[in-house]
Amino acid sequence: MVAVTGVTKAGKESRHSLSNTGPRRFLGVECDFSICARDGKTETPLAPLIRTLANQGITVADMCASILMHLAHLGPLTCATYSGGKSYHGSFFVEGETEDKIMRFFRYAVSLGADPLTWTKSQFVRMPDGMRDNGNRQTVYFYSPGLLKSPRE
Repeated sequence: MVAVTGVTKAGKESRHSLSNTGPRRFLGVECDFSICARDGKTETPLAPLIRTLANQGITVADMCASILMHLAHLGPLTCATYSGGKSYHGSFFVEGETEDKIMRFFRYAVSLGADPLTWTKSQFVRMPDGMRDNGNRQTVYFYSPGLLKSPRE
């Protein structure tokens, strides 16, 4: 963010607008798998897989972590944060990379099940070690500050 607020496309002042974002430094990749959709009733396409893996002792958290670790072989994962609910957010350092390269990486992440909404630069993602409204901590499970270097350095 380059300012506290910006102006939305509708002309309203907001903390959540594209006009107050600067160049992308990090790319947030959210992994969030569940048996039921947000309505709590409709099953997601991944429901059978989640059940099969659960019977083998593999949790949704394991699924999320494995995707983030796989992606870490392709781009610098600097932080992995648990949402305090059910999702995991990976922060990938992308400063200095071309938008095309970042987009290809992100499309691949989405093909593995990552949430496509985090492509939008003004999309909120979890704050490492932050606190949710319900009091749950957004725990950091992985942090690698040594990766915070521009790829052109």
